[in-house]
Amino acid sequence: MDLWTPEEKLNYVYAFMKYNNQDVILDFWQDDFIMNRSRFISLLKSRQTGFSFVVAIKGLVKALDPARTKYTKQFVSYNEDDAQEKIRYAREFYESIPDRYKKKLIHSTATMLEFEDIGGKTTSRLISLPCRPPRGKNGDVCLDEFAIYLPRLSNEIYTAASFCTLRRGCIEVGSTPLGTIGKFYEICTDKEKYPNFDRYFVPWWYAKVMCKDVKNAVQIAKDMQTEERVMTFGTDRLIDIYRNSTLEDFQQECECSFIDSASSYISLELIFSNTPGKRECDVPADSVSDEEYFSEESNTGISIKAYKDVDDLIANYKPEVHGSPLFLGYDVGRTHDATAFYIIGMTKDGKKRSVLRCEMRNTEFETQKGAFCKLYDNLPIYRGAMDKTGMGASIYEALQKRYGDRIEGVTFTAQSKEQLAMSVKFGLEKQDFLLENDRDFHAQIHSIKRTATVGGFRYDAERNEKGHADSFWAWALANYAAEGKNRVINFYDQWAQNKRQSSEIILTQEQEGSRARRGKSLQSVLNHYNRRR
Repeated sequence: MDLWTPEEKLNYVYAFMKYNNQDVILDFWQDDFIMNRSRFISLLKSRQTGFSFVVAIKGLVKALDPARTKYTKQFVSYNEDDAQEKIRYAREFYESIPDRYKKKLIHSTATMLEFEDIGGKTTSRLISLPCRPPRGKNGDVCLDEFAIYLPRLSNEIYTAASFCTLRRGCIEVGSTPLGTIGKFYEICTDKEKYPNFDRYFVPWWYAKVMCKDVKNAVQIAKDMQTEERVMTFGTDRLIDIYRNSTLEDFQQECECSFIDSASSYISLELIFSNTPGKRECDVPADSVSDEEYFSEESNTGISIKAYKDVDDLIANYKPEVHGSPLFLGYDVGRTHDATAFYIIGMTKDGKKRSVLRCEMRNTEFETQKGAFCKLYDNLPIYRGAMDKTGMGASIYEALQKRYGDRIEGVTFTAQSKEQLAMSVKFGLEKQDFLLENDRDFHAQIHSIKRTATVGGFRYDAERNEKGHADSFWAWALANYAAEGKNRVINFYDQWAQNKRQSSEIILTQEQEGSRARRGKSLQSVLNHYNRRR
């Protein structure tokens, strides 16, 4: 019995597989990708082009090939949700195939599918891992969103993948670009150093979900300017995204352009060092057995997930899990920007854990106030801070009358934003946070730029289709509320005092040498809260 040919693999997909009870329909590049037998494949892609979808199909087809035995494919993804998504895709495709045309599924978890090979003596597996080096049997390895991995980890993962494919198998690396550093950037741009890669370029106009006329766009769109091709070939939804994005952001997210992110105020390294599931300590030691390494327990429950809905948090809040007391940040928006609520909880060891990240778009102020009151009335929120700039002033006045000094208003100015941004960065440097493992939130933090002005520095992000880093500022306000229990002076005096203290510290260090300095302990907040309870 011979292995399926590339054409037979594709025919198998179209003959038997369904998604959402509909026949699978693929873009032209996905057809080619499924048939590709190269050992090294890289795919530079737009967002929402269906990479997870197609790599799950390709892995499943190879695992179900009757002539193939002992096959293993490992997917390495950005976080637990992305890792589990590929298995969910593969499971749905598998269940849509008639029994007589597929191998028997003998073991299934959120992160693995195992099939009994023909003859019953061996098995084939699909395994999905959250951002950790692959290991174990030789086989295929897929590295998804590879551009987002830090340089050290990307090198470690790529090296491990290379050894996993030493005897047989292939390496597939795919990602939307992110900055001009890292292994993925090198693979895509340095053809002399990586000569064996079969490189795919998949911008938005290669995907039917974003392009009205893929056939013609493939021929001529690449020679157009961004605005011209969006208006000529883009769907209405894509045009909306373009109109609400900066050109730089759109070109990076949808047109496969590598943009230098060196001016970001907070580095990805700093973000990841505070994100369970991304920290070095979250990767199992080399001494761990393969069985433990690939187990569902080892690959789930590490990352923190913040609730996105107010009612969901209220219904599921557990002090021992989410921390207590809670602190809230509220960034007011109405039309161009989103309204954002962010809640952090204080854990027993003093860490600030992400609990809620709720964004509301085009939401009336009464609805926003209703959500705020629901949170305050049903959760142990000790203190909150909110944006009282412009349209936020009247909302703050109403909430302050009801909740008193449990809510503090902050007028967004260059000085106040500097204090907020510096405070969260200082906390990140001390690893005070337990952040949610979420690409969009990480991107908001990373989008903050520090720009020199005549009066000092400006801290802000460019507006895109998702807002203006609204969740970042809500998070920074929540952090400000958590740090502010012992603050008795107003925000602007606090800012000035901090600036003076910074200067004094610098002068002292020049004279006496550097020495560690600690801020006020948050334990006093916890003790005070416990006494109130």
